[in-house]
Amino acid sequence: MVVSTAVMESLFSGLAFILLLQSFLALIAGVRFTRYVLRSAQSRFGRYQPKAAIIVPCKGLDPHFEENISALLRQRYRDYEIIFVTESESDPAYAVLNRLIKHSNRAAWLVVAGEAQGRGQKVHNLCAAIETLQRVDRRAEVIVFADADARPAPYWLAELVAPLGDKKVGATTGFRWYLPERGRFCSLLLSAWNATAITLLGENSSFAWGGAMAIRRETFEKLQILCHWQGAVSDDYALTKAVKAAGQRIKFVPACLMVTQADTSLRQLLEFTTRQLTITRVYAPRLWAMAATMHLLYSVTFWGGLILLGVKSLSDGFDQVLASLLAGIFSLGAMANYLRTTVAAQLLAAHHEQLRKRWRIEMFLGPLVSLLYLYNILISAFTRRIVWRGIGYEMVSPTETVICYRPAQPLSPELSIETPTPRQASASSSSSSS
Repeated sequence: MVVSTAVMESLFSGLAFILLLQSFLALIAGVRFTRYVLRSAQSRFGRYQPKAAIIVPCKGLDPHFEENISALLRQRYRDYEIIFVTESESDPAYAVLNRLIKHSNRAAWLVVAGEAQGRGQKVHNLCAAIETLQRVDRRAEVIVFADADARPAPYWLAELVAPLGDKKVGATTGFRWYLPERGRFCSLLLSAWNATAITLLGENSSFAWGGAMAIRRETFEKLQILCHWQGAVSDDYALTKAVKAAGQRIKFVPACLMVTQADTSLRQLLEFTTRQLTITRVYAPRLWAMAATMHLLYSVTFWGGLILLGVKSLSDGFDQVLASLLAGIFSLGAMANYLRTTVAAQLLAAHHEQLRKRWRIEMFLGPLVSLLYLYNILISAFTRRIVWRGIGYEMVSPTETVICYRPAQPLSPELSIETPTPRQASASSSSSSS
């Protein structure tokens, strides 16, 4: 027993040292990201600002839906239009969008895409919007994609588009920051979980986030993004792969960090986070494997080390070396979380006070976040099925999707468009959706 305990102590001390080094490297990545954010501020005057088209797929009414859509309609940008897309006219978002468009001076279209077949509904909606754009406007030089559950700042569009003036930049991206409204623990855990990915972004980001990404129209067509979307569930991973394969980079624009204000239950938290990791395993297996290795090492070492430390303290005395290593791991993780939250508070100045109140909790959630990741990884390792906005999908491969089930609702097989000019005049046309 003494020998086995000694072996365990040696094993966990060795793993803890490796994890300490990994935590230090993660902190360095956080420092590098912070430096990138601090030096990225630029003047908006004289920057690249061609005509842009924003595409916004909508399904259901997210919290603060009207405020988010209104923010998109009021962007401080010289010349842009918006294409909103829903699956059917019976979608609750349709009537709200129709009303907001009619009371806005912004040129906008409201497209009904119909039900997806053999691909994700969001991807299907995006393809329907692109088809509409091809018919109604050849002047737009930049295509921008946005989600309806995140709120952009007034200069969000200008900031997202500007870096595309550099032809070496294939696409630009923002990111989401979850801001719990009532401070529920699961909501705080979701915010901390989501924030860990932010240090993968920068001058040459590992991925584009579909809720805020922009690409030149000529690049979109040259890379044949529509072909990459055939049979896909993930719009952003497919676009990321195409841009990277062309040797271009994806640039994160710090000013395009967006707030999503929402609270979540434990069931919703587990469903959302596991879905993200399941999609990642299908579309970015190397990134999934890296996350699996890191969080498996962290959870086994930190939590196993704590258990061993407690058992040994009750029997043989306190292990100062192991305790110091675990304390160092925890401290480095807390510092990395603090950096991320501090950067977010600076970028999201309007929400600085809310972020400041919660950072003391979120910065210490690292060990629990890693456990959540471990749960996500274990579940995603054995399934390719997800439920997204009530629709069940099986991702056979990145280019083959099977729709397992969908909520019962009236079908809308045709692609119809409402085309309001500024204020209220409208025209419509339709064609079969691809």
